[in-house]
Amino acid sequence: MNSNRPHHVWLLLLLTLITSTLVGCRSLPLQPVMDLSEPGWSVREGKAVWKEKPDSEGITGDIIVGMHWNGRSFVQFTKTTGPHVIAQLTTNTWQAQFPESNKSYSGRGRPPERFMWLHLPGGLLGGGLHETDWILARRRGGEWNLRNDLTGETLDGFLKTTRMPSQHRVQQGEHIIRIVRRYGIMVEALRRMNPGPDSQWLRVGNVINLPPVSPDAADEEP
Repeated sequence: MNSNRPHHVWLLLLLTLITSTLVGCRSLPLQPVMDLSEPGWSVREGKAVWKEKPDSEGITGDIIVGMHWNGRSFVQFTKTTGPHVIAQLTTNTWQAQFPESNKSYSGRGRPPERFMWLHLPGGLLGGGLHETDWILARRRGGEWNLRNDLTGETLDGFLKTTRMPSQHRVQQGEHIIRIVRRYGIMVEALRRMNPGPDSQWLRVGNVINLPPVSPDAADEEP
């Protein structure tokens, strides 16, 4: 009996590992869809073309990206047949819903790399794709390309800011480029709203002014 006991222990450990792997992507109950009309949200809308593989046909859809000053973010990609994905992040949780296939995934911590949509906001902010295989390249006129060279998945998009708050509280670690990328505005426009040297107003805890939204202006991110 004693000689067989280690085998039983290893079997239990293996079953535990398999079970935890299977349920890992649904370790949390789904949260309600974030309300982008709440104060503090910056919302950008536009068009995007998604390719799952390099040789697959591109799917064009409407895309919405929302970012909140407290670290939450939201992405929705909608095809002609309806929403393809609704993805949202908080500082320590994530979830992705695929209404067409009636599948949902959620969890804590860093989102899985295979869910491109959860990494898009970090890529737009800059510096949010480290330790991943995702690369975001910016183009003239506000266009961008998010790609994974290992899987071949790509997303080409174009966004413009449709709503943002009138002020922003500077957070720890923020710099002027990160702020303008959050709101899809130009550095010069931000400086016009906050006269004087950057060092005077770009301090942690300061409330700075943001330029008004121009409905006809596309993102011109640095």
